[in-house]
Amino acid sequence: MNKYTPLLGIVLLVILSGCSTFSRPEKIITEEVLVEKIPLNLESPASMKWKHIDFIVITPENYEEKLEELKKNGGSKALYAVNTQDYQKLSINIAEMLRYMKEQKLIILQYKEYYEEDSVSESE
Repeated sequence: MNKYTPLLGIVLLVILSGCSTFSRPEKIITEEVLVEKIPLNLESPASMKWKHIDFIVITPENYEEKLEELKKNGGSKALYAVNTQDYQKLSINIAEMLRYMKEQKLIILQYKEYYEEDSVSESE
């Protein structure tokens, strides 16, 4: 054992405990503060621009005629088809999407009205 070991232990003990013996914890004071609502300043999103879609109804009677018409007009040689039930589901999905967007717009307008209501009434 080295002759400086006890001295080193005492020095380390004083250094480590030095800060805790002289400082007193500060008193924490809490108080309620009224915070004003911040205006949202949201711009309305751009309205949707639906692109026109042409649907071609293919039947066994007009299949050849419609295919020749597509080739003549430089259209695609591939056709994408849905049956009647799936077409109805597609229509319902689009209607649901429109309903959802309208509801979201209403919610956003209500939030904006809520946050800006106090600032309008205070300025009057």
